[in-house]
Amino acid sequence: MPNRVTNVGYGDRTPFLSSTASAKLRAEIDEQLDQQVLEWYANVPEAAHLEGKNVDSAYYKRNLIETAWRIRMLRVSEAKALVEIAKTSPEAAQVWANYEQEEMLHDELFIDDLAKAGVSREEFLATEPYLSTKLLTGYFSYLLDHEGPLGVVAYSYLVEYVNVKLEPKKLEALKQSVGEANIGGQINHSHTDINDDHPGEVWAAVRHLLRSQDDIDAFKRYLREHQQILAQYFEELYLDTIARAEKQPA
Repeated sequence: MPNRVTNVGYGDRTPFLSSTASAKLRAEIDEQLDQQVLEWYANVPEAAHLEGKNVDSAYYKRNLIETAWRIRMLRVSEAKALVEIAKTSPEAAQVWANYEQEEMLHDELFIDDLAKAGVSREEFLATEPYLSTKLLTGYFSYLLDHEGPLGVVAYSYLVEYVNVKLEPKKLEALKQSVGEANIGGQINHSHTDINDDHPGEVWAAVRHLLRSQDDIDAFKRYLREHQQILAQYFEELYLDTIARAEKQPA
C-alpha cells in the first residue's frame, strides 16, 4: 500500500530555475517594477506627496494609520501562506518564516510615529481601515484559496523592492517636513528592509516557488494586480484628505 501522506514537500524540490536563470529573471522583474514605478508617479494622485516640502498633516497621519492596519491585517494572511508554502517547499517556508518574523510587529513602529504626530493608540484603533485595504486583504484570501501562495509572496517582493528603492528619498524629505525625531519608527522599518536585504530574502522564497513558465507569467501578473489595488488605496487616501480639504470653503 502506498504512503498516503502528501503535502509535506518531500517531492522533487530541485529549483525550476538555476542560479543564473534566477538572477536573470529577477533583473527582468526589477525592470518591470521600475516601469510600474514610473506609471505610478504618472497616474496616481499626489503619488510623490510625502517627498515634497509641504506635507498635508491629515494625509501623513492617515497614511501611517493605514500602513499599520495593512501590516496587522495582512500578517494574518501571510501566516496562513506559510502553511501552504510548507506543503510544497520547506526551503521557501524557512525563508518566508524568517522574513515574517522580522516584519511581524512592524505595525508598532508606525503607531509610535503616530503618537509623535498627535494620534493616540485609541484613536488609531477607532479608525476603520479603508475599503481598498479590506479589498487587498480579501485578494490575499482569494489567492490562498484558489491560486496558491505565490501571489501573496509576490506582494512582499513588490513592496520590499519599491521600499528599498524609494523609501530613503521619502525619509530624507520627511526629515525636513516632519522632523527626524518624529519619524524614528519609519526610519527603523526602512533600515530593516535595507540592512536585512528583504528584497533578496523574499526573492529566495520566490525562486523555490516558481515551478514552471506558467508560474513566472503568473508572478508578473500578480505584481501588476497588486499595484492596481495599491493605487486604489492612494487614490482613496488623496480623496479623503487633500482633495477633501481643497473642497472646504476658505
